[in-house]
Amino acid sequence: MSVKRGVKAVLALLLVSMLAACKGPSQPAEVSIVSINLNPGVVAAGAVVQVTGSISAPGQSVSSLTKHWAVTNGTLRETAPDFALLLRGTAKAASESFLDTTNSTVYWVAPTSGAATITLTVSGVNKSRSLTVGASPITMSVTNSGASGRTVTVMANAVTDLYQAAFRINFTSNWKPTSAQAGDFLGAASGILFLGLTNQSGFVPCAITRKGNAAGVDGSGTLATINFDPTAGTSAARELSAAPFELSLVMLRNSGDQPINVPAP
Repeated sequence: MSVKRGVKAVLALLLVSMLAACKGPSQPAEVSIVSINLNPGVVAAGAVVQVTGSISAPGQSVSSLTKHWAVTNGTLRETAPDFALLLRGTAKAASESFLDTTNSTVYWVAPTSGAATITLTVSGVNKSRSLTVGASPITMSVTNSGASGRTVTVMANAVTDLYQAAFRINFTSNWKPTSAQAGDFLGAASGILFLGLTNQSGFVPCAITRKGNAAGVDGSGTLATINFDPTAGTSAARELSAAPFELSLVMLRNSGDQPINVPAP
């Protein structure tokens, strides 16, 4: 009887082993996307926004997973735009409405108006976040200059701790920029660095920053003025009503080198 019981025990162990083999190796837990996070949390028109996804993937390395990002308005970048990028004409070519990356962070250049939906897809799982673009803390106005020219004035409005600002003024082929000057909001010429280029095709990039350990500035005031003349054969009066100038690719940072948050729309 003891031999029979021993044989039965061995057969039972073999059966358990065979069943375990049929099940195969254990599978990692399913990936889930907890949230899509924005910095700044409130998106202003034309702003550069840092975007991350909170991803749960037990048993897997989140940093090795491919993240597919898509946006319905504006453009995405895999690397952080900076003042140097803003000054280069290649910035638009490097931006897309979707991208695939293993990076944990991507950068969204928000549109100048309207709504947008950002979607993150990881391992077949997706999550979307819809939002409305709010008013920018910097604005642009256009006034007559001389007989037929135009002056674009860029203003900061009710900002807190503004230390650096960068932006572009896009313009149509009916206009040519002639000069760009810093305003006095961030300080006198001796206390700031300013660069405004009038030799680019289709846009004037401007960057302005305070120097050293100076504190940021609160309130409202002029950041820059850019002057334009009409190109040959352009009707200045007609082009003014057609709004040929646009403020875009806005980057604002405080004295702690963090993006400026703006009031909710």
